[in-house]
Amino acid sequence: MSNLLDQAKTILTVAQDTAKTSITAGFGVYGTILDGASKSSDKATQLFESLVERGTQVEPKLKEKTSGLFAKKITLDSIESKAQSITSRFTGVQGSKLNEVEAKIDQLTVMISELKAAPAKV
Repeated sequence: MSNLLDQAKTILTVAQDTAKTSITAGFGVYGTILDGASKSSDKATQLFESLVERGTQVEPKLKEKTSGLFAKKITLDSIESKAQSITSRFTGVQGSKLNEVEAKIDQLTVMISELKAAPAKV
């Protein structure tokens, strides 16, 4: 019986040591995570501060460029004339010629629809 009691005590001691070791390892994992988070936080803070510094350097240049863009008055007429200019450069056709072509296409469309609607003559 004494031998059985000694074995039970040994098993209990091993179990306690294993549990203590496992808990200690868990604390180690937790500490490692905290260290990593702290380092990441420090890196993130440094990156943010460097971005703020760079933004401070670039801001006056950006304001200068954007103020020039917003100073120009953009109107519908200016957009239309620019679009016509680009179209004529690509197609070699003036805007008025395009309007004529569009009108003729509209006439053809009407004529085709009338042909479809007219009854067939026998």
